[in-house]
Amino acid sequence: MRDYKTFIRAYNEVRKSVDFQKKGILPELNKLVWYILMGIPPVPADEYDVPEAQEIAIDQRIAILKALFVEINQDQPEEFIDKGLSIYDAAGKMAKELIKRDISEELSEFLNNSYE
Repeated sequence: MRDYKTFIRAYNEVRKSVDFQKKGILPELNKLVWYILMGIPPVPADEYDVPEAQEIAIDQRIAILKALFVEINQDQPEEFIDKGLSIYDAAGKMAKELIKRDISEELSEFLNNSYE
């Protein structure tokens, strides 16, 4: 990673905003994909000026979110942790697929389903 100090700073900023009392909650895949596409949490790659910056940013977001998930849920069973991590992996994959094509239709459908 090019900017590991900036990445660690981004991780710590997100960590400060997390409620460590809320344990045992799995992420919701659709909401997670939406947050990732919205640029939450901010990461160093958001500032990169290279063609693959969006994909790098997704990887960085997923890395931060997975680390926090494990940290928060360290007392949970291994199966729970594995399930959560697989949801984060799926969200990263879905987000990357959506940025590779015209996502306007998918976002519209997602928004309609989210508010019903």
